[in-house]
Amino acid sequence: MGYATTCGQFAQLCLPATSTCRFFASKAKANTMKYLRRQATDEFAAKAREHSYRARSAFKLIEIDDRFEVLKPGMTVLDVGCAPGSWCQVVVERCGLKAKTSTGYLLGVDLQYWLNPEFQVVPPIPGADIISMSDITAKETQKLISQKLNGRIVDVVLSDMAPNPSGDPATDHLRLTNLCRAVFHLFAPPLESSDPPLFRLSPDGKYVCKMWDGAERKSFMVELLKYFRQVRTVKPKSSRDASAELYLLCTGRNK
Repeated sequence: MGYATTCGQFAQLCLPATSTCRFFASKAKANTMKYLRRQATDEFAAKAREHSYRARSAFKLIEIDDRFEVLKPGMTVLDVGCAPGSWCQVVVERCGLKAKTSTGYLLGVDLQYWLNPEFQVVPPIPGADIISMSDITAKETQKLISQKLNGRIVDVVLSDMAPNPSGDPATDHLRLTNLCRAVFHLFAPPLESSDPPLFRLSPDGKYVCKMWDGAERKSFMVELLKYFRQVRTVKPKSSRDASAELYLLCTGRNK
């Protein structure tokens, strides 16, 4: 979900005498202050703090689940782009994964760029198995996912990841669409591929992925409809009004 370094970490890289570095550090600080001011007055950020969720994005999944009953006790769930862990928290709660008798399983995967490679990106979440610093498109990560799942059939695949912003909305839209497609191909490889599915999706399996709306959305939905009977577009109330963010909810496997 998040890919940006903190302002302080960035500033440590900058030579004090380099005006370019000072410019970018100042800009990063200004953006950080703008973000903090917005968070201080944001309804869902306040609710996240109140309920001890790691991010306001928890309420996006909560709303989707309340409306469409995506999560149930005992499910096996793969959460891609899981940092900082708010969606994992919701899955643990709604699938009852803290219970000793639970038969469910949650695997979270995330790639983030951090200056310190030893930094634990996603602190432990009771009831969740987390793989940090892992690229979902890399064969090494996919092999580890397969090992962790250990033959389990997956009931729900969640993707709330996003690429580093380029500054060009069309480019960012295309890059995020390709990431969503890469996750989709983990369990539904294209016909021209010789690779088998990394894991099996259950007959009632669901796929929820974040999109930034744009020119490629409809064509990607057509691709999804070859595998799923229904693909809905969902705009949670907790998504900011000015944001192009929406979610695709895929249900009812065709095969």
